[in-house]
Amino acid sequence: MSELETYCAKQVRTYDYDRFLTSLFAPSTVREDLFALFAFNHEVAKIREAVSEPMLGEIRLQWWREAIEGIYAGEPRNHEVVLPLSDAIHKHKLSKELFLDIIDARAADIYDENPQTLDDFEIYLGATSGNLMRLAADITAPEDQNLSDLAYDMGVVWGLIGTIRSIRYHISLNKLSLPQDLMDEHGVRKRDIFSQEQGDNISSLIKALCDAAKRHLNHIATEKKIITKQTKTIFLLSALSRSYLNMIKKADYNPFKINEKASMFPRQCRLFFSALLGLV
Repeated sequence: MSELETYCAKQVRTYDYDRFLTSLFAPSTVREDLFALFAFNHEVAKIREAVSEPMLGEIRLQWWREAIEGIYAGEPRNHEVVLPLSDAIHKHKLSKELFLDIIDARAADIYDENPQTLDDFEIYLGATSGNLMRLAADITAPEDQNLSDLAYDMGVVWGLIGTIRSIRYHISLNKLSLPQDLMDEHGVRKRDIFSQEQGDNISSLIKALCDAAKRHLNHIATEKKIITKQTKTIFLLSALSRSYLNMIKKADYNPFKINEKASMFPRQCRLFFSALLGLV
């Protein structure tokens, strides 16, 4: 079976298409391992939307904690994501602590509480998306701490942009998590966002999140010399991130007017040329 036809590949292609595209530029020897990692991420990230009360979310998260423990004990559960993830973990000697940290951080999702500050929010994004990208870095470049740290930053960027892109979806579920200090600074209340009545205060809040993402992107660009041919697949997300930031800017930082379909082809072209030219 081709690695593009496996269960994990299909899950990532369906639910995490951008990471699916970037993974296509990875060496074929690690591509399925990346798909398994990102499929795991989808499994734990979707718990927030899949449960109606926190206790049910805690039960699902505990299932994944035990599944990870089972992998490291040499007793992986018979599950379509767990088994290929087990192969990737043992092949690349991936850190159990990073997996458990991701799961623990996802517990914040099910309680839907606003982080108090932007720093708190970035810590959460680092524990989830940042640690995920650390693991991806360990698959493509094991034992490179500098690259791992840069991958962590890439994860924070992706988390910030993903937060903006998913605002409409999350308010449809009556869920929203944004830094309280930024909301206070820009005079935004949750009910303002849930009402979807755009105002300058909401735009200024979204711009502040974009500015935070740009700071991390600029740091990645200054350190791009450590990115090798084998590891560039992880940092292709930076090209997509800049494309998404431009898309959000064109919408005047209005999260309810973002048109992702209109910018899909230019975004994919930017990804292709970034991969071809080795741009970050």
